[in-house]
Amino acid sequence: MKHKSYYRRFKIIIGTPLWRIYLRSSYKKCLKNLKRLNFSLNFSKKSFSALLCGVGNEATADEFIKFVTGKNKNAKIIIIDIGDEQIRAVRKLVGAKYSPLDIIVKKINALELDSFIKKHSIDWIETDGFLEYFDQRHLRLLFAQWKNVLAEGGVITFRDSFSKNKFDELIGSFRVWIAREWLGVTVFSHSKKFFENLIELSGFNYCAEPTLLPTFIRYTLIKT
Repeated sequence: MKHKSYYRRFKIIIGTPLWRIYLRSSYKKCLKNLKRLNFSLNFSKKSFSALLCGVGNEATADEFIKFVTGKNKNAKIIIIDIGDEQIRAVRKLVGAKYSPLDIIVKKINALELDSFIKKHSIDWIETDGFLEYFDQRHLRLLFAQWKNVLAEGGVITFRDSFSKNKFDELIGSFRVWIAREWLGVTVFSHSKKFFENLIELSGFNYCAEPTLLPTFIRYTLIKT
């Protein structure tokens, strides 16, 4: 019931044209930051594979598919979520618009990626506002999963909220309350210090930059 409530209520936000504009801009900015890491993602790779974690709704899936196939029309795309309604909506989209493409839509917990994704086979992992659904212990497990399925030189891009000071922590507490009371889901507040330490311990190079939203940070990671 919580997933259903989340899907319908959050769709008020992520079902708007502004959400699509935001996603397209975010993909470009995150990948542009690879230059700061002296790296470029080879979209023309014959076996290029991309993974979208926690799709949220069909609009996000649509923008991700268009972006990836705009770079490589033969790319393999995997889209996952744990919500029934989200998965049904995305499968309907793929069936209607993208049936000839190599796209897998699967209902599964991101902590179980290695149960169906080949080791070191994914070139790009993308997500947005996804990490807040994991506590510290499960974040460590998630990063272990991501590193396991990522190819050498694989890239992860995402945007999420992290606190840098006491004021940010207050914002984080309010966000946790809103998620519980309005969306019916449990999220967690993490510090930027903890998170960036986790990135380094997990074996990634990274760059980070602020966004227009308070506490929301844009990250680009490379598997080393």
